[in-house]
Amino acid sequence: MKNAAGDKSCDDYIREELNIAGVPFEEFDLFKKSNGEVPSSIIGLLDGWEFRRAWYYWVVSSTKNTLLFKYADPLHESFGKDVRVDGHCGCPSPREWCKAPWQMGVNFYHVDSQEGLNALVNAIKEQTRDN
Repeated sequence: MKNAAGDKSCDDYIREELNIAGVPFEEFDLFKKSNGEVPSSIIGLLDGWEFRRAWYYWVVSSTKNTLLFKYADPLHESFGKDVRVDGHCGCPSPREWCKAPWQMGVNFYHVDSQEGLNALVNAIKEQTRDN
């Protein structure tokens, strides 16, 4: 992923990254002015998940959904270094990080590659289809 910090033309490749992953997005001029280090007007929205671009990674979160362990565990097995649970740089598995017995999944990721973004989107879509 390209470092988008301070890049005033970042919306061009942010759109492309979301399009490749199959994530619908919205554009808000006001958001561009308040987005801090990454001057983007774009936010991806998919099945209750929000996709915001950070420096060289995506921040993907949901206040409504979790990615259940049934989907989060295989995602971690294949892309655990690029799709990081809770943004943790140690890359723990979803079950290692979410130790509370009531916890059934993950609702926050940092994603470091296009392949990882595509895989996370596919896991979210698969869970939505199955449920």
